Amino acid sequence: MVPRNDHLWIGLAVSIFVSVVAYGLFLQLGEWLTAGAGREIVFRPRTLALMAICLNILPMNVFRRTYRTRSLKGLVIGVMILAAAWFFYYGRELLNG
Repeated sequence: MVPRNDHLWIGLAVSIFVSVVAYGLFLQLGEWLTAGAGREIVFRPRTLALMAICLNILPMNVFRRTYRTRSLKGLVIGVMILAAAWFFYYGRELLNG
C-alpha cells in the first residue's frame, strides 16, 4: 500500500526547506556564540552549508521508516542537486588549496 502524500516533489521540497532553514539557524547560532563569548567566533560558510545539506539524513530516515519511497527519491535527488551546487561553488577553492 502506498502511503498518503508520497510524491517526488514533496521530497524535493523537504530537502530544500531543511537545508535553507538549517543554514539560517547555523548562521544565527554563530552570531549567538559570538555575542555570548565576547569575542568573534567565525564559521566558514562552506562548512555551515555542508552541515545543512547533511542534516537531510533526518527526514531521509523518516521517509525510509514510513515506506515513502517516492518522497525518499525526491529527497535524494534534492540532496544530490544541493551537493553538486555546493561542490560547484566551493570546489575550486578546495581543489586549488
